[in-house]
Amino acid sequence: MANSFKIHSLNMALQAGKIKSLFPTSIPSYNQNSLTWKYTLVPSPLSCEYEIKLSYVKGDHPNVFVVNPTLALYPGETKLKHVYDTKKQWLCLYYRKGREWNSSMFLADTVIPWTCEWLLHYECWLATGTWHGGGINHETEIEKQANKQKEENQ
Repeated sequence: MANSFKIHSLNMALQAGKIKSLFPTSIPSYNQNSLTWKYTLVPSPLSCEYEIKLSYVKGDHPNVFVVNPTLALYPGETKLKHVYDTKKQWLCLYYRKGREWNSSMFLADTVIPWTCEWLLHYECWLATGTWHGGGINHETEIEKQANKQKEENQ
């Protein structure tokens, strides 16, 4: 018999309170089912400022977007590394299918530090062209279809 356990989700007030305790100048916006947090992060003393938006809806994964600045690409690259969408600057912070995050975890202890880490890896990638942040390769839907067609033709 497989082990199963119920995950006890943290409510939005707890999530917002933890964020507020660690970032006292910020004001998370929340209701019973969703939370939005906009904040300017500086991942290291030598880093740029990044305005981010964290959006979390109960029952879904949290999503983080870089609102400002527009992230530059390494010369010769056509898209950002480890994002769900380059144009929206929607960051891939963890492997969702791997269940690396769940609703019993505080966003302030997981997703927000992971955002800072992603931004540090971005800055290194921008300087060197090498992504050191790990993760899986993200293909666009067009790339997936093209690769599938290649495999079928072989």
